[in-house]
Amino acid sequence: MVELEGYIVVPLRTTPQAKYCHSVYMREHFIRLMDPNKPKGRTLFVLNVPPYVTEESLKTVFGRTGSIEAVEFAARPGKEETIKWYEGTAEPFSSTRPPFTFKVAYIVFEKASSIGKALALRSIDLFNSSGECIVKSGMELWHEEYEENYIFDAHKAKLQVSKYISGYDKRERAAAEAAKTGEADADGWVTVGKEGRNAGFEQKASVLGRLEQKVANGNKSKELKNFYTFQIREGKMQNIVEMRKKFEEDKRKIELLKQSRRFKPF
Repeated sequence: MVELEGYIVVPLRTTPQAKYCHSVYMREHFIRLMDPNKPKGRTLFVLNVPPYVTEESLKTVFGRTGSIEAVEFAARPGKEETIKWYEGTAEPFSSTRPPFTFKVAYIVFEKASSIGKALALRSIDLFNSSGECIVKSGMELWHEEYEENYIFDAHKAKLQVSKYISGYDKRERAAAEAAKTGEADADGWVTVGKEGRNAGFEQKASVLGRLEQKVANGNKSKELKNFYTFQIREGKMQNIVEMRKKFEEDKRKIELLKQSRRFKPF
């Protein structure tokens, strides 16, 4: 058994005749800030796990050393990395899949005694008693993933769609009730509705247009006039131009009055 900086180096075999094997690194999981989902004394930490290794295959292998409570993956060690790994994968009809890359694994046993047995393994054998590999890789894996993206059974598809629609309607009704009562939802948000004394506005295009126009007019009325030097100078020049224009108009009116007089003493 080879140890490297606190980790036990174990070969990962896909066939009994494999000579050159991929190696993984194992140790008991312990950090300063413990995660309740990865309890101290019952969690095995495994590094350098290949992309094709699944949760089921690890449960099969390490299940021989003791009952397993959970198997979780992450892209790198860290308390929140497991959440990021599975983010968006549980949504119905979602095409999001965990990244196909090397990863770390957290194996949670039901009993603490199983950790010692798991660390005593000479190899991780991903094959059954008849020598057949229990994981898929290459073209076989790609073909399986392709088929999982499509539902060929019409009855099964109808059931999934009906289940999703019923759940969606239920969430919409709950949101409508929360809007009436002003209660916060599971994420802490309060939906503003059109009913009640402090109801919000209806977000239609016409309403939003009137609000934008009102805001624009309000900003215009709040503009400072004759505050800057250039504003005062331009104001004086405009005033002089208007006075000259009025003077010329008055002169024209006087001339018209003179021409319209019938009596001309001189």
